[in-house]
Amino acid sequence: MKELKIYEYDSKRYFFAVKAPTIFMIIILVYSLIINIKNPGINIYSLCMIICIYGIFNNLVSLSNPKRIIDEEKEIKFFAFGKFHSYKWEEIKYIRIKEFYNKRIYLRIDNPKLTSGRYWIKTKMYNKGEELYIKLKELEKQIHPELLQFRKRKA
Repeated sequence: MKELKIYEYDSKRYFFAVKAPTIFMIIILVYSLIINIKNPGINIYSLCMIICIYGIFNNLVSLSNPKRIIDEEKEIKFFAFGKFHSYKWEEIKYIRIKEFYNKRIYLRIDNPKLTSGRYWIKTKMYNKGEELYIKLKELEKQIHPELLQFRKRKA
């Protein structure tokens, strides 16, 4: 039986990196909505509303910044804000990882859609983050060995 692995984002850092900006976006959205109701039309508050709706949607609906990632024997789960998305290991046919500075990755998994399958993962902020990073890279290599980054150079 495979060991259950839990990768948890540091709670204080998660609050300041994800939860506080989400709360702030909700406040700005409400304020912008009130201003737009009083003064209808296209203005800077309309732009604020669009940006806030996008940010809130990314965090609360699509769970783009997971607090906890659980690697179970048969599936992987991404948790945030009391909800989760799960993917069965044997059913994953697509995974792409875009790497950024400091092992921050943008993960697209299993036919990514607007509401699921797209995750920002700062591996340095998770306990056992290096292990998570290696596991995801190995899975990408296993599913997509044809990618240029996995091809060996000829001498």
